[in-house]
Amino acid sequence: MFDFLISAVGILASIFALSSTVPQIIKGVKTKKMDDVSVWLILSLIVGLSLWVIYGIGISDVVIVGGNTVGVSLNVVLLFLKFRYSRNPIS
Repeated sequence: MFDFLISAVGILASIFALSSTVPQIIKGVKTKKMDDVSVWLILSLIVGLSLWVIYGIGISDVVIVGGNTVGVSLNVVLLFLKFRYSRNPIS
């Protein structure tokens, strides 16, 4: 029972953490403007979340691997939008 509750907390944490990226992606697609999004924030999130994926693989934790893999994917989409719709993406 305790393992289930801990997994549920991990899944909820992933959902809340990842839900912050989705509105930014939607806004970027709709407005085609990404100048106000920091490329360095996106890159640091990709690196940090990738390290969490590696850690999750190392300890065989599906929740950590799954949630952070989705996070890396969403931030890669955000990075693509940043380079596509920014006048100066490296700023």
